[in-house]
Amino acid sequence: MEDQQYEPFFDEDKPEAFFVKSLENVQGDERDTIIFSIGYAKDAAGVMRMNFGPLSKMGGERRLNVAITRAKYNVKLVGSILPTDIQTDRISADGPKLLRGYIDFAMNGPSALQSEITESDCVVHDSPFEAAVYNFLDRKGYKLATQVGCSGYRIDMAVKHPTLNGRYVLGIECDGAAYHSARTARERDRLRQDVLESMGWKIYRIWSTDWIKDPVTEGQRLIEAVDNAINSYVEAVPEVPIPVQQEAADDTTDSFMTVEDKPVSIEDIVNPYGFDSPNSTDFRTLPRDRNGYLRLTDCIELLVRNEYPIHFELMCQKLSPLLGREKATSVVRNEVNYALRSLGDRVVRKGDFLYPAIYTGIPVRQANGRNIKHISADELSAAMLRVLNKCVGTTRSALIDETTWAFGFNRRGANIARAMNEAFEQLSVERKICEVDRKLLVNLIQKSEVR
Repeated sequence: MEDQQYEPFFDEDKPEAFFVKSLENVQGDERDTIIFSIGYAKDAAGVMRMNFGPLSKMGGERRLNVAITRAKYNVKLVGSILPTDIQTDRISADGPKLLRGYIDFAMNGPSALQSEITESDCVVHDSPFEAAVYNFLDRKGYKLATQVGCSGYRIDMAVKHPTLNGRYVLGIECDGAAYHSARTARERDRLRQDVLESMGWKIYRIWSTDWIKDPVTEGQRLIEAVDNAINSYVEAVPEVPIPVQQEAADDTTDSFMTVEDKPVSIEDIVNPYGFDSPNSTDFRTLPRDRNGYLRLTDCIELLVRNEYPIHFELMCQKLSPLLGREKATSVVRNEVNYALRSLGDRVVRKGDFLYPAIYTGIPVRQANGRNIKHISADELSAAMLRVLNKCVGTTRSALIDETTWAFGFNRRGANIARAMNEAFEQLSVERKICEVDRKLLVNLIQKSEVR
């Protein structure tokens, strides 16, 4: 371990040793405090893909239930997404929907349960008047839902926020069946609306007589109300109290879940493992011969030094313009091969990849459009070590998936899978990783080599 002060936490002889486990393997373990980390997040383009792994499978909700009940006293929820990032209309499994509700509860407390909202699975109207209002808004492009609300308090229709999934900006009440079925005038006019507004709803009421007399004016007023509600909508962010230093723990507190905001930079999101930026080689810094031409050997040596390990074909592509060609033709390849022979042992060739004679460590660079065949197994395995150093206790498949994503590949095709598996096997052969209880760890002897 790099920092020995944390070694006591990992003492396996302790009655309740520190553990790191996935959602699938945590059953049966309990601790006073559990740090529950949500690994699902938006990709580099800011898109939240509705793929929740084991949560999306049958019985995923039971896995979630087991995971969030492992703490005796306190749960620390760690994640980078909000409840509104999980779009329930794009998923059918119960697991992700319950995860959304759990995050909402962690952020907003019991009020999230009190205001739990459901809507009708199909469009329901109590009267032709409600249907006319619904069709009017629907033609204007607004997202709508009918019979929305909590418990017995239902709103005729509600306008959904255009970007925040599962959030409603305005409830619209028509004097339809729900209005006329109320037992008293006070309940009709005030009680239902008071209850709904106490739950955070903004209510806009439309009277059928006004709509029939002047539908144009009433329609304009309705549009203004909807637009104002959308523009003024602010997602409630819970206030996080500043912790006060206490001499002893307060046993009377009933808080068992905390949420804290941690600032995250764009670099953390796009490049969380700190891959180096791709190097570009400027040949203009090289000396020229007496005829004003660059020497090909100088260009190759500089290119290899700046961008190793570099694939022979990729190097030929970069050198083609210097040889008066647009593509890496056979003429270019022959010229480069001849120059490489003249360089002797100043450039080392391992298979199709070129290295300088003396180098320390393998740089890991962002793919930057490189084809997988142009990325060496040395670089891929170095990237895996860097990923594993942050994703302690992951599995082989998860490590390969995460490394694939870190390089910027959106999908793992056959060629990418083959290259990643070869890199993994290289790490195993070199004993840079080890497996404990079916979980991967960086070999402590080799860990100092990870950059």
